[in-house]
Amino acid sequence: MASRRTVGRGSQIIFHGPRTASARSGGSIASNSTAHAVLARRLLFPHYPPSKPLPPLISLSNTHDPTEEGDKVHDTAALKALNDEIYDFLALAVRGFILPWWGKITPRDREFPQEVMRIVSHLIKELEVRMLVADVPYLIANAIPTLVTQHYLDYRTAESKFFTSYATGLHPEQSDSLHYLFHSLQPHMAVSPEGEVDPNYVRQVIEHIMKACLPPEDWDAETERTIIREIVVKIVLEDAFPRLSQPWFLQKMALELLGSPAESAGPAAPISSTGWTLNALVILFLSAVQAVSGFAIAAIAGIQACLHVVAEVNNSPHYAKGTSMKVDLVTPVIDLVSEVLNARESATMTAILSLLQLVCGFFAPFLNRLIPYLFYSRMHPSMFTKAVSQGKKVLFPNGYPGPPAVNPTPEEQILIREQLEERLCSLVPRS
Repeated sequence: MASRRTVGRGSQIIFHGPRTASARSGGSIASNSTAHAVLARRLLFPHYPPSKPLPPLISLSNTHDPTEEGDKVHDTAALKALNDEIYDFLALAVRGFILPWWGKITPRDREFPQEVMRIVSHLIKELEVRMLVADVPYLIANAIPTLVTQHYLDYRTAESKFFTSYATGLHPEQSDSLHYLFHSLQPHMAVSPEGEVDPNYVRQVIEHIMKACLPPEDWDAETERTIIREIVVKIVLEDAFPRLSQPWFLQKMALELLGSPAESAGPAAPISSTGWTLNALVILFLSAVQAVSGFAIAAIAGIQACLHVVAEVNNSPHYAKGTSMKVDLVTPVIDLVSEVLNARESATMTAILSLLQLVCGFFAPFLNRLIPYLFYSRMHPSMFTKAVSQGKKVLFPNGYPGPPAVNPTPEEQILIREQLEERLCSLVPRS
């Protein structure tokens, strides 16, 4: 059931999901695509012919250009899997946020969820078009690192002023908190000193996005628009922000996307030393020859791969477009790494990063073409499928909106971080 309450000048819909998930409701997230299609068809397309495939929501037509027939078939299957995951996510959202209260108002009327789905579909397609036109490499490699670097600088500035006269202007109950000092130096209208986000600010952001993306007839449908807005506000404020603000959750998400680290085979058996014999010398010589030849083969393969990438980057102007051709995409990332590691406190780190920045500055024209090329050539529908699937597991753990996340114990958080570090180290190529 849902209730409405007024907060300031805006309104807020409070959603109450079912207490328990019955066996009839389908339980947790479906484990196969057939169950996904059945749920989406039953809730979102009840009058759609069973033999007719659902209309695609995402096409990603400009992100990948397959040349071989096998690549085209693979991309088609990946796009179908992505659309199935999105439809299943939307069906779970409708079942968890709309049907509990709409079914009590009009038990037999199923047209309203379909109308909401039509507006959401148009919104998703319009956002995809805008994403394909936007210069995403510039956003990832320049804008976001610059903002995060500035945030680190502001926080360290507030930390350095905490025990000085700059903190004397705070209230007595706030003088012992670094958050209030940081907020007084860099205030934001949407964030309180305690880190709470103003829901009315998020509502206004969603309203502007919907007004820019929806056609006039859908924008005029105030009831459907308000419900979609409140559902997004609920997911963002109550489900997404509390989890994304926890380091252990980000580490867990990265670990689930990369996969768990492989188990070690155990300690190697000790080698018995019986002196230098002829057999040992022959084995040592052959091992050295094998290591040298393996290194030579790897070096040749690496040089050939680099030449191939350089040729593709220079001959593919399609991947280097927009603002990313006119700005530096390397220096903001290096500055972010330097600020995160606090390299100014270490002369060695400062020298290493200065040398790296000098080398990258020499190759800046090529690197500014390489980064967009790598982004557009490696962006595949399967990446988005994993992201939607992980978001579905987090937001709808049992097929319905889940309870607030329970923070793992400090020991479990350390274990998650160690597993992620081990998995990242296993991705580094070794000779």
